[in-house]
Amino acid sequence: MAELYIPRAHSNSWYEHLATLQAGYYYPWNSEIGERNGEQAFLELIEEYKGTAVNVLEVGCGHGELALSIADRYGHVTAYDRIPSYIELANKSKDDTGAGNVEFLCYDAQNPELHQTTLPARTDSVDLIICRRGPLHWIEDAARVCRDGAWIVALNPMEEPIPAWSSKLPHLLHFENSGRHTGTGSIHQSVENRLHQAGLTLHSGWSFDVPETFGSTHELYRMITWGLPPRKIPSYEDIRYKLDAIFDRYGEKDGIVLRHCRFLWRAQIHKSK
Repeated sequence: MAELYIPRAHSNSWYEHLATLQAGYYYPWNSEIGERNGEQAFLELIEEYKGTAVNVLEVGCGHGELALSIADRYGHVTAYDRIPSYIELANKSKDDTGAGNVEFLCYDAQNPELHQTTLPARTDSVDLIICRRGPLHWIEDAARVCRDGAWIVALNPMEEPIPAWSSKLPHLLHFENSGRHTGTGSIHQSVENRLHQAGLTLHSGWSFDVPETFGSTHELYRMITWGLPPRKIPSYEDIRYKLDAIFDRYGEKDGIVLRHCRFLWRAQIHKSK
């Protein structure tokens, strides 16, 4: 029997496959995330740069939720993603909300044939680049599109420990096969390396590690199967007994607790006169 091909989580092919499973980019499970987490800190940090004269570029905007939620506090927001269905959803939401200062682009900043990255913005036109849970390749072209003194603010999922109960499930449903798993390398080091290669330096960074609680076996199933081919994985009913056993053995008072880890960072563009 041929081995089932599973796209590497957060690769281009994985995102293309995910777009066939759900409308937009979001986490399909319900969970409780601890206070003072990275997601909230990111939203608070970008608020520091709001202004009616500020031009924003959002990298990897998904279906446009973030861009539309902040549009009224900035002069103009350009947001792009390489998945056509996400941009279609974003433009529909834009029409519904009447956000006239937002532009959504279906665009891939990477050109593998030319081995270069080009952001969809003019030289010296951007005051703030934001990226929430997106890739890092765009850093290569950030200095070109930014004005002197502009800021980059980004939030990246950070490496998380593989839970002890993962091996109790069928191999395909192991934690490291889910879209939740981001690998074992240091995201902090990856960011610093990308910035260094682009002639930039990290201004500041913060690591967040808070509990994320899954209160039911059904929500845990949604998480471990996120991004996997539905026709190739066991149904919830087929493995419910295994999930029940995991909750009985590893569950805490409110359910199964995982670590919700994020790396929030910023860098400032300084151009020589």
